Amino acid sequence: MATAAQITANQANAANSTGPRTANGKAASALNGLRHGFRSQSVLIPGDDPAEYQQLLDELTAHFSPAPGDLTAVRHIREMADAEWRLRRARVHHEWLLTESIEALAAAEPGLGPVQLQVRAHEQLSAASPYFRQILRFEEKFERQYNRALRSWSVYQQQTNNAQHRHFDRMFKAALLAPLPRTGAAEPESSTPPSPETENDTTEPNSVFATPRNAACPCGSGVKFKRCCGASAPPTLGRAA
Repeated sequence: MATAAQITANQANAANSTGPRTANGKAASALNGLRHGFRSQSVLIPGDDPAEYQQLLDELTAHFSPAPGDLTAVRHIREMADAEWRLRRARVHHEWLLTESIEALAAAEPGLGPVQLQVRAHEQLSAASPYFRQILRFEEKFERQYNRALRSWSVYQQQTNNAQHRHFDRMFKAALLAPLPRTGAAEPESSTPPSPETENDTTEPNSVFATPRNAACPCGSGVKFKRCCGASAPPTLGRAA
């Protein structure tokens, strides 16, 4: 346990060590723990080109074409852009380390061919450079992140399309089952009540009461009316002109 004298001395030392005071000093201090930016919260780090990142994001947005206002789809696309941006940075670092190692080997051993230089550079970096091994892991990590965001976007799009199809299907079925509108106006009912003669009139155009005697019988026998159904009719019927 610290004594009272030690606590007082620590407090005095802390008062004298306030950290950077200028804007440049504070900015430099903020980057003390930043080595490669692969774990940083912001995808852009000093040295990155914001315009180039924006171009990548615009290209992915144009390719996947999210619906206006669909924030979920936009989020998936931004995750793909962030993973692709970090993957490109990792590959640049990978290339730079290999190039530097190959150039040093070529100067030390001029007789080695291009393939031998590449193999030897990989061997040396894999054995002596922890950062080189870390870069390889980061490349795999960002590839998985991109593919995961792409799969999430695909699943979300499928769910959205299915919901839209169900909505249109319900609308289509409702339209089919809806009663058709009446195109003609209803015939007005007569305000005059039918007369007893008209109400009880059951005469039809081809009934036996209107069939001439020499015409074909309306029963369909093919015989004249007077020899078929008219033979049993009263003499006063079936004598229409």
